[in-house]
Amino acid sequence: MNPPGLTQALATFVAGLHPDDIPPAAREQARRAMADCLGSALAGVDEDVARIATAVHSRPDGICTLWGSTRHADVGEAALINGCAAHAHSLDDTHESMRGHPSAPLVPAVLALGEMVNASGEDLLTAYVAGVEVAGRLGRGVNDRHSQLGWHTTSTLGTVGAAAACAWLLRLDGVQTTRALALAASMAGGLRANFGTMAKALQVGLSAQRGMQAARLAAAGMTASPMALEGHEGFLQLFCDDGSADAARALHGLGERFEVLTPGIVYKQYPTCSLMHALIDLVLQARAQRLFSAGHQSSSLELRCGISQRLEAARGKSWPAAGLAAKFHVEYCVAVAARDGTQGVADFTDQALLRPGLREWARQVHLSVGQDFPPGNGDYAELTVLRDGREIFRQRQAKPLGHPSMPLSAAQHEAKFTACAGPALGAAHTRRLLGQLRSTPPCSARELAQALALPSDNRKAS
Repeated sequence: MNPPGLTQALATFVAGLHPDDIPPAAREQARRAMADCLGSALAGVDEDVARIATAVHSRPDGICTLWGSTRHADVGEAALINGCAAHAHSLDDTHESMRGHPSAPLVPAVLALGEMVNASGEDLLTAYVAGVEVAGRLGRGVNDRHSQLGWHTTSTLGTVGAAAACAWLLRLDGVQTTRALALAASMAGGLRANFGTMAKALQVGLSAQRGMQAARLAAAGMTASPMALEGHEGFLQLFCDDGSADAARALHGLGERFEVLTPGIVYKQYPTCSLMHALIDLVLQARAQRLFSAGHQSSSLELRCGISQRLEAARGKSWPAAGLAAKFHVEYCVAVAARDGTQGVADFTDQALLRPGLREWARQVHLSVGQDFPPGNGDYAELTVLRDGREIFRQRQAKPLGHPSMPLSAAQHEAKFTACAGPALGAAHTRRLLGQLRSTPPCSARELAQALALPSDNRKAS
């Protein structure tokens, strides 16, 4: 008998996953990642993409909570709206196997469905780990070609990952889970052409909604191909057109190690394209050495930035017309970090682009693709600073702070969460929520939903 193909093998793994199969380190990482995603989402609840989605899809009689709000929606629409908020600022975590963001599609789907079925905290963690496993391994299968073709990997891979997570929450068997993954493969989409607009976050919200929908349809008896991922004209073939897709690569080590640990979750510090984060780290390090003091004119400085080929392909090439587009404009981001020492949400509004002097600073930023950079490392960066033609700083960095090889401290994680959630919930509510996210055992989906809801319109209460 031939071994099962990719779709069935992943489904069998998900359906058979038991909470005790997940090592403590993986469960702890899942808790951290889910909390990080919730903080990022709370920072995005007032952004236009979330407000528009809420206006269209919220319902007074909805059964699921809209985070940082007094409003509700049906289960699928709650996943969509909260998913839009989770990705509104691009502060949510990333994952190297996916070449994208795992938690923003998964957490909104898992929490909305979990609220509906009254899932325990342990169930939420297990479902999340299952979703990251499937999304990450599918990402390994399509490799980098998928992204090079212009697909939004967070949305495409995230849809299938969300289906896996929701299938686990619904306790689907192997056949039903296979169908859930196959249905999700038909629903997967998302274009890189929409980056720099609200549609980027919308694509993530849709992936959360559609992944959940696929699992629910499979639970109700909807059928689909058991080879939808690996078969002729299936996901791998259509989303990776050059023959480099590899189902065996996706399945290597399945059940022996977990994607949530290897390669692991990468936590973002800046609301910008993650491929430039190591470079921004270097710019902020140089600034901390007072190389960019108030007395230095930008015209006397030159910032030579070596970037990866992946960043070169993804970056904006013309001066951004909107704050969302600025997240992909390397010269703008470097100029802000060098001049102001910041790289926060306030730097990526339409108004922030109009600040006097930034274009002058950006003109001193010169980009080139590093010819001797390690192949396959999209994060690698080099910064050389010259003042009046004399080199005063040169340094390279392989990965950004927040990568598993350069982890953030517990205090840094807490500071990010507080900074993100505080404006939406107020200081006292944020402290209570953080305590619940750390509770032992982890709180249930409904307890967490109650903690994420806004009890009144006074968001600034302390």
